[in-house]
Amino acid sequence: MSAVVNLVRTNPALAPLFIFGGSGIVGGVAYIGHCLANGPDVIINKTAAEKPWNRIQPHENAKLWSPNKEFWQQRKERVEQSKKV
Repeated sequence: MSAVVNLVRTNPALAPLFIFGGSGIVGGVAYIGHCLANGPDVIINKTAAEKPWNRIQPHENAKLWSPNKEFWQQRKERVEQSKKV
C-alpha cells in the first residue's frame, strides 16, 4: 500500500486513475454482493426448502433500478384492490 502512496506522491496525475479504478472495483464487488444477496434467480443456500423466485409477489420489482416506478405502484394498488374483493 505504501508503494502506491509513494507512486502517487511522485506522480500526482495518477491519483484520479487509482481513485476511479478503485471505486470501479469496489462498485463491481458491491453489485455482485447485492445480486447474490437479493437476486431472485441466485441460489446460495441449496438446502433451503423454498426457492427464492417463489418469494416474489406480483407487485414487487425484482430489478435493481426501474425507470417506470408508477407501473409498480399501480400494480401494487391493483393487487390490494383484488384482495379486498
